[in-house]
Amino acid sequence: LGLFRCNDGDHLLVAIHHFVVDGVSWRILLEDLATGYEQALRGESVRLPNKTDSFRLWANQLSAYANSTALEKERAYWEQIEEAGKSQASLPKDYNRKSQAKPQLRDDRTLTVAWTVEETEQFLKQAHRAYNTEANDLLLTALGTAIQEWASIRQVLVNLEGHGREAILPDMDITRTVGWFTSQFPVVLNMGEDRNVGRRVKNVKE
Repeated sequence: LGLFRCNDGDHLLVAIHHFVVDGVSWRILLEDLATGYEQALRGESVRLPNKTDSFRLWANQLSAYANSTALEKERAYWEQIEEAGKSQASLPKDYNRKSQAKPQLRDDRTLTVAWTVEETEQFLKQAHRAYNTEANDLLLTALGTAIQEWASIRQVLVNLEGHGREAILPDMDITRTVGWFTSQFPVVLNMGEDRNVGRRVKNVKE
């Protein structure tokens, strides 16, 4: 924590390593900080909500779950993902570091695309209605389609990231637990031969 006293008022800097907090944790911490600050301004004693289960308990329970029979029914699915990753074609590269000199900054190009307010509104509030999708379903369909058109690869393995606080452990409450819960998991995008956008969206969603 760093408190900076400036001409325009005091500023508090809070810096925590990402290994200790994730995005949800920041929300919890900032809400508590604001609540305590407001209570102190009113001359009240600081009273925060009760803590929830510890990160250590969650980690121990998650480890036990990972080694339980509950996950056996998923084994075939994850083995299929692993095989898909082994057989996936490599994405094209502009440079081969073994045969060419290291790329220079002067050779770099940046392409920036911006949506209008109307397009953003359509994407966030209207596009999902056709197939009851979420934003990720549409973005992943677009990614898979773009890779297929660019590199002629119909099947691509991507790594997705989630908040990691899914309710998979019984009797665990981590709604107000601070820690790095972020999870990553592989997903195979199989675009196939069908060029129909609607069917592609539904396939990716499923």
